[in-house]
Amino acid sequence: MRTELQLTLGDAVQRTGHDLASMSGVDLRSAGPATVRAWEARGLALHHLAAGNMAEALKVMEAARPAGRRSPTPATNQPRTAAKETR
Repeated sequence: MRTELQLTLGDAVQRTGHDLASMSGVDLRSAGPATVRAWEARGLALHHLAAGNMAEALKVMEAARPAGRRSPTPATNQPRTAAKETR
């Protein structure tokens, strides 16, 4: 039963990655393995976000980056206070 669930989730993540790529105009049937892995990582990150787990989504996307492009602090494009509401 557990293996069946893992396969179903894996298939859903893969399908999500392929759908995201398709919406962006990328045909993964003719793409290289690294490109396919990157889009499937985006699909996995989206599933983590949908489950409310931002930290895990950031880990997935950080791990999916090419080795030369890794950042010491992921998601630094916004300051820590960007999400805080001010009144």
